[in-house]
Amino acid sequence: MHLEYNSKDPVYGENYKRGYIGFGYGQTHFVSKGIAYFTRLNRLSDVKVSHAFIVTGSNSCVEARVHGGVQDASLCQYFDDEEYQIFFRKPLNLTTAIADAIIAAAQTQIGCKYDTALLLSQAVSGSFAGKILNRAFGNNIDNMLGSLMNSKKRWICSELVAYAMDLQPAYHDKGILKDPHETINPQELFEDTAIFSPWHMQT
Repeated sequence: MHLEYNSKDPVYGENYKRGYIGFGYGQTHFVSKGIAYFTRLNRLSDVKVSHAFIVTGSNSCVEARVHGGVQDASLCQYFDDEEYQIFFRKPLNLTTAIADAIIAAAQTQIGCKYDTALLLSQAVSGSFAGKILNRAFGNNIDNMLGSLMNSKKRWICSELVAYAMDLQPAYHDKGILKDPHETINPQELFEDTAIFSPWHMQT
């Protein structure tokens, strides 16, 4: 599917706001390219993403990063990188209260380390062999690997976002959030239509 989008300068309050979910892809970043490769089978459009974070302000977000774990971070690290693409999705029917609750849930995990083992398990699940095995065993391979490799005190980016959103009654167990958080990758989270407003309605 071709998803049409126009490049725009990020303007807080216009095309991204507090509580929006940001998605990124570093065209020359080794880890970013690797994640995009292993999640390519989840791609329903021509938009590649490999990272997810929660917007907390005009130049701030909460995220789980390979280097540093869960942290409050600056958005300039992405805005100022010419090789990095950023997309924002507005959670469906987002209100100030819901935005605050999503952010608060994620911020309770600040200081936790990054879950490298879980990232590797998602890479295995995303391989052709992993997909074939998973279909043959009714999605049990993904769930088994995720459960086996997941640490409750460590996070990957999409797992953290899924966790924070799924705690909200407005999104609980909807769309991709029906799956275990540890099995959700950035690409399939980005593609979900049950928890995010359509692109043309993101204001």
